[in-house]
Amino acid sequence: MGRQPLKIPNGLLIFNRSGTFVRDTREFLKLMDAVRRGGYGLVLDFHGIFKSGLLCMASKAARRVGFSRPRAQEGSWLFLNERVSLPSSRLNRIEENLELVRAVGARRGVLDVLIAVAPEIQMEVESWFEEKFDSGKLLVAVHAPVERPEKQWPPEYFAELCDLLLSDGRFEPFLTWGPGQRDQVQKIAALCRRNPAIAPETPSLKHLAWLLHTADVFVGGDTGPMHLASAMGTPVVVLFGGTDPAKHHPLRKPCIVLDGCPSHIVNRKNVDRKNGAAWMRNITPRTVYEATVRLATGGRKM
Repeated sequence: MGRQPLKIPNGLLIFNRSGTFVRDTREFLKLMDAVRRGGYGLVLDFHGIFKSGLLCMASKAARRVGFSRPRAQEGSWLFLNERVSLPSSRLNRIEENLELVRAVGARRGVLDVLIAVAPEIQMEVESWFEEKFDSGKLLVAVHAPVERPEKQWPPEYFAELCDLLLSDGRFEPFLTWGPGQRDQVQKIAALCRRNPAIAPETPSLKHLAWLLHTADVFVGGDTGPMHLASAMGTPVVVLFGGTDPAKHHPLRKPCIVLDGCPSHIVNRKNVDRKNGAAWMRNITPRTVYEATVRLATGGRKM
């Protein structure tokens, strides 16, 4: 007999992380229980770590599909009954995920897909730009906050970049931020000799998506907002140091990748926490400014 058709779930199971071990353990056990009660027939493990492996096991799904080693880490492959080997250890993360879904029969479609944003959210976001900027200059979204030091471009470098863009006369940089990050961008603004705008609070990812879509260029490190900007068709200048751009760069063009890793490094780690922060400092504000000018004056939204 052939496999029975699967019911496609329509919902989210959320892990409410607090940062405290006891509370997070309790919440994770709740998540495992919710997965166990879901009645899933097919589970895909895109993450490939111990915690995602535990969730696969909890599902009791007939098909538990994920990556084989070395992509799978922390013993996550032990919880699978179907393992997918990748053709290269340096595939982009998106390409890796496409290999995983291809293994369960999905056909690759066109990747050029924008995120749908409701008209009322578009109007709400665009009203801020209309009130804040009236010069017709090119808008540059500058995203500085990151959680991991190996991805952090120095705050003073971001400040110098904003000053260079404002001194140029053709650009209006604005500093973007997420929950709990406003203090970081305020400190960067305080380091500037000029006055870059600070973006408004975005109450949802859709608000942030349209904010980034409205920009002519996005500048930032290897972060979620960088990938969101790229997904919204905004040209991206992305800065890499402690993570491998071969695996994490945006697939959509146009983009410019600036990598602080020295060229003589051959066997590069996917994540280099030891050297990443120093390598980020190898990328100068002048280099980023020149890349932004090239992209803003030559790149076009798709």
